[in-house]
This record gives sequence, structure tokens and C-alpha cells, in this order.
Amino acid sequence: MIKKSAGIALRRSPAMKVGASVRRRAAAGLASGRSTLVDSVLMPAAQGSAARVQYAAVLDGHTLNLRALLPAGVPVTGPDASGADAAGPDGDAPARAHVLFISGGTRIRAAARLHRERDGQTSVQATVLLGEDIGGVPVTLGRWTLGLELDSGSPAPVRLQLIGDGAPAYGGPTRPLDTCVRTGRRHRLGLTPAGRLRLTVAPAVARAEVLRVNRAFTGTSVLFAVYGPDAARDGAAPPIVELVEQQRRTVLRHTAEPLPADATAWRVTLPLGRLLDTSGRQTWSLRLVPGPRGGKPLEIGRHGHDLRSPRKVLTPPKFTVRAEDGTFVEVKPQYTRRGALQLVCTPRKSGTP
Repeated sequence: MIKKSAGIALRRSPAMKVGASVRRRAAAGLASGRSTLVDSVLMPAAQGSAARVQYAAVLDGHTLNLRALLPAGVPVTGPDASGADAAGPDGDAPARAHVLFISGGTRIRAAARLHRERDGQTSVQATVLLGEDIGGVPVTLGRWTLGLELDSGSPAPVRLQLIGDGAPAYGGPTRPLDTCVRTGRRHRLGLTPAGRLRLTVAPAVARAEVLRVNRAFTGTSVLFAVYGPDAARDGAAPPIVELVEQQRRTVLRHTAEPLPADATAWRVTLPLGRLLDTSGRQTWSLRLVPGPRGGKPLEIGRHGHDLRSPRKVLTPPKFTVRAEDGTFVEVKPQYTRRGALQLVCTPRKSGTP
């Protein structure tokens, strides 16, 4: 109890708040220094062969959003344009543009759009779905360098580098989601040593996601789905869920049962009224026992989200169970900062629910 209280006091101390403030200032300083490097060194070194990335993000786990400014002197009129200024009435230039995904000798093109800005500069904008199995561009696992290709009617297209990460600053309750909710693959944007925009596609990792927490007077049942490698367990033994109370070093095991019509979804029933020790407060977490291939236990929780603080936003309702000795226990489901589900069980002092 003393150790737990000390941990809570440390997290709430002004020193930790100062540390978070220092980390935010350091991140802001790093972003500012990176922008200065791109604009002062990398872009001039490119000698007009690079577009400056102003915004680049994968927001929903599988959609790349991109905006970059073209260097001066790059032709933006298409093969059917007759004048020097080919901008249409809405400001769009007719030249054809594509985003290039380059990995070794593989080049993949995705359509982009050229736009004439108010100051006369031309920008390229693109929204690209990532992943062939969801109808997007067929990027495979590995690193892809991004570039631009412009078809202005000349015999050879104009190819430009994309320099600068264009990482947006997010200060609200959400953050970019880099994991595709449909495939589990992870798409992360970064920079090459030369400052070029790079997309890294990583394989899906196993995770156990809470679908619903059902309440009952004798306990609860947690519906969850398993995603990632070997998620569908056709013909395999049902997963084993461990109910862990770390304070008292208690581990209880329960076998999950499959949900109909979904090979990845399961239900584990927890008879808390029979399991609880009503002598004090208990905090239980749930995890999956590793399968035959081994590995680490999987925490059951909410991991595939774009929330900065799932504990503050995801707040399932409390409920009450009756223990075997007649004590009423308040059960508060909550999520940790890492998204793991916890069941905080607090015995009531009175005998009424």
C-alpha cells in the first residue's frame, strides 16, 4: 500500500509536471530545428529538384494525407494547355501529378492534384489509401521513399524529391492513428538521412481489444477480439484469460468461449462475486496466456484508438456485485495510460448496494 501511494504521489507531483513541460519544449525545439535544417540546408542543396513538404500524416491508420509546395520554375501546365497560366476557374492546374512510392526497383504511383495558391505558388495535394487488400496502393512491408512525378507534356516526366516531414502539432485529446484498424499494419512517416519523406510499413502485431464489458449482479463478462498474427483460431483451443491482482500477487485463469459468426471474437465470464476478497480494495487486470508459439501475454484493453489519454476519455459505468459473504462490492472498469482494462473492486462499508 505504501509503495502504491508513493507511486501515485510521484505521478501527481509538481516535478512530474515540470518534466512533461520540459519534454514538450524539447519536442517543439527539435521540430523547429528540423524545419530550419530543411529550409536552410536541404532545400537549397536540392537545387530546385525537391518539393517542400508542408503537411504529411497518416491519420486513420491507412490514409496518407500530403501537401507540398513545388519549387519555382517547375512547369505546371498540362499537355492540353495553351497558355502560360493554365489554372482553371477554381485555381486547379491541369498538369497531371502523382505521388511516387519507391522501394528498391519498385515504383508505385498514386494520383495527386496540383493547386495554384493565392501567392502564385503551386502546391500538390494527395489523399492516398494504403494497402492493396483494402483497395489502396499495393505498398508492402518495408521502407518506401516518397517523391513526386509531374507530367507536363514533355517527353520525360519531371520527378521531384519530397523533403521535410511536415509533421503537424497536435495538442488536443487525440493523436494520429498509425495502425490500420482493418489489417493491423502500421504506417509511420519519417525522414531519410537526406531529409526525404519516408513511409515505413510494419507488420501487424497481436493485440486483444475490448468490445464490450457486460454487467451482472454476480460479476461481469468481457467481450474481446484478437487481432494480428494467428488471430483466427479455427480448430485451436480457446484462449485462456488470466485475471491478475498485482497487489496481492493473485492469478486466476478462465477459459474464453467463442462468439458466433466471428472467429476472432471471444467472451470471458468472470464470477467476481465468488472470486473477490472483501477484506480490502482489489485491482484486477486481464491478459491472454501465450499460445503454443509462445511470446508475451497480451493485455486485454483498448489499444487501437487515437486517444492521448484513454483513461480520461473511456469511462465505462460502475456497477455493484454481491460477494458470497454478503458484502456489496463496487466494480469500476477503467483503462490505464497504455489502454489496458482494469477492474477496481472496492467493498462497501454498509450492507446496502
